[in-house]
Order: sequence, then structure tokens, then C-alpha cells
Amino acid sequence: MPLDPNTRYGEHYWPGGVMFEVSPKNAISELIERIEKEDSDFREYRGWVPSHTWLVIDEHTGIEAAASGIRYFELSKYFDDPTCQIVSYRPAGLTVAAIQQILGLAEQLSEEKLGYDYGALAGDTIEGLIGIDNLIPELKAVADPLHSSHRLFCSALVSTLLKGTAQYQDVDLFKTYTASKISPLRLMMQFPYDAKFTIKEVQNA
Repeated sequence: MPLDPNTRYGEHYWPGGVMFEVSPKNAISELIERIEKEDSDFREYRGWVPSHTWLVIDEHTGIEAAASGIRYFELSKYFDDPTCQIVSYRPAGLTVAAIQQILGLAEQLSEEKLGYDYGALAGDTIEGLIGIDNLIPELKAVADPLHSSHRLFCSALVSTLLKGTAQYQDVDLFKTYTASKISPLRLMMQFPYDAKFTIKEVQNA
């Protein structure tokens, strides 16, 4: 696949790009939206709230953490779903070296066949609802006790892939939060991007 960071696929997405999705008619998406808006950083936020995120590998492929674990998948899974809204973000200053490092780490994590981190998702939700991370800011950089070192959820996976590059390892988001404390909304709002495009909106029935 081409590693030129200026390569555009389809309607504005790139190798190494980050995509966010929400299905408004999906009960789980609605629950995640409510949970994310309970975070004190976003209680005044009234914009688009993603419930899932993944990283683009090539024109047809992404890598995600879903119920079946960390795996490559066909982007058509979401592109062809009429209930999904999808927004594409280009990491700021994306370089060939960063893409190479992302793809290498993605291959490694895929081969390890890591599972989905339900424990961290539940634990971070509880911590977020009671606001303990804001009362004790140092906890933002520490995984909660329910997190498994052999599992990741969606935004933790994408954060791990981005943090694994020399280019993005020192961004403020990763200095403040451990990967398992980064929700899709936090990743969308607080990681540096230099482009955003709406790939598709929900089609009305």
C-alpha cells in the first residue's frame, strides 16, 4: 500500500487516519453518549458524540477493538451500514515514518489476538461517573483495577497505536491519560488533528 501521508482514499481518508462512528438508533451508542457526557470535561459539550473509533490501514481496511477482540476488518462494515454516521480525522502533521510505526504496531497487536477490555470500560465508566479522576488527577495516568493488560477497547487501541509513534508519543493527551482512560469523545476532542471530513451521515428510513 502507498505510505504517502498525502494519499487520499475515497471521500477524504488516509492510511493512519482515525475514524469515529455513532449509530443514533443503537441503544449501546446512546448509552455511551450519556456516559461520555457525564465526564466533567464534556458536560457543556453539545456536539457530535462518537461511540466507536478505529484506525485506517488502507483503502479498504481498518483495525479496531470490538466484541471479538482486536482485529482487521473491512471498512464496508460501517460504510455500508445505513444507521452509521462516520467522521474521518487526519492526525496533525502525519508523516510516512508515523504511518510505518502505526502499521507495524497494528500488525503486532493483531497477531497477539488481544481481547476486548470490558473490565476497563466498566471501571472507567464508574470512575468517570463518580468523578474520582478529577478529585485525584494523578489517577488519569493510571489504569483502573479492572483493566486487563491483555485487552483493549476501541479508543484505547487507537490511542495505543498513535502513542506508539515517535511523532505522537508526547502529545498532551497521552502525557495526561493512560490509554484505558481515553474515551472515543476524548480522543476526538483532545488529540491534535489537522483535517476533518464527514464520510457519511445517517440515511433516513
